[in-house]
Amino acid sequence: MITKTKLVKRIFSSLLTAALAVPMTALTAHATGEAFFYPPKNPVMTDQQFEVSVTFSADSEIGSVQANIAYDDSVIEFVSSDNASGGGGVLTVNGFPDTPSSEVDFSFTFKGLSAGNANISLQSCQIYSPDSELIGSPTAYCVITVGSDKVETKTETETTTTTEKTTTTTTKTAPSNGIPDKGVLTALTVDNGELSPAFAYNVYNYTVNVDNSVTNVEIEGTTASPSDYIWYTGTSECQVGENVRTITVTDVDGNATTYTVTIIRASGGDEQQTQTVQKKDSSDTSSAVSKNANVMDQYKKMLNTALAIVLIVLVIALVVIIIWIRGKIKGGKKDK
Repeated sequence: MITKTKLVKRIFSSLLTAALAVPMTALTAHATGEAFFYPPKNPVMTDQQFEVSVTFSADSEIGSVQANIAYDDSVIEFVSSDNASGGGGVLTVNGFPDTPSSEVDFSFTFKGLSAGNANISLQSCQIYSPDSELIGSPTAYCVITVGSDKVETKTETETTTTTEKTTTTTTKTAPSNGIPDKGVLTALTVDNGELSPAFAYNVYNYTVNVDNSVTNVEIEGTTASPSDYIWYTGTSECQVGENVRTITVTDVDGNATTYTVTIIRASGGDEQQTQTVQKKDSSDTSSAVSKNANVMDQYKKMLNTALAIVLIVLVIALVVIIIWIRGKIKGGKKDK
């Protein structure tokens, strides 16, 4: 049979265990993981080998990383990697840090096949802790520009050199529409929301507002020259609040231009409806507060009255009991 003491101990032990479990659960729920691609800084040429690295990071120690990497095998070819295998457009990544760390880097060697832009994207990624608990499932991507290796530049003045029916101008000039011929974006699009302000090649900061229901926003930029290299940072997944994405364009001379897009995901519902509700709530706040205050005052008065009556009854009952006990005592003495 369980005594009252044992029962109290069991209840206290259960409450203590639950209290300790809450912070651990909160820490696990807030653990996050990120991934970033680091491609070559300049465009690559056909038949040229180059490296692309991926950095996985987390706010806690990483145990292992499992992911798939998709790439355009019509423009680039996978050569080798210590942490990946595959080919034909898909790589399987499976690795872990050499030493305990919250960050791990993997490198991949590719080769240019034909002129064009090749997308490399991280898919089905899982970052695990040393205890095999899921930390995060980030996404990331970059674009590799493969240029033709048949164009030769012989001078740095404003001259034109033709080789194998290909013409190129070695100086950076602006065409009649005022847009430079390399090193900038000529278009920037998002698949959800609208850029604010409207895109212009010489405007470098933009904002996009989306509803809470939008969890993914893809960004695509168009470079002024096919030989420009374009590099994206950030992920297409959108958290509630601000999500910063950058697009860096680098020309063949190494000059870089960076555009920043801040995507703001609403916290819930339609933004205009939320503002309307907030205005209505603010107008009704004063009257609601005054009504609640009056009700509370009435409850306090009723409660004080009830407590006074209860106290009086208890005092009377105590006096009656004392008198009854004394009567019993006196009656007992007379009987003796």
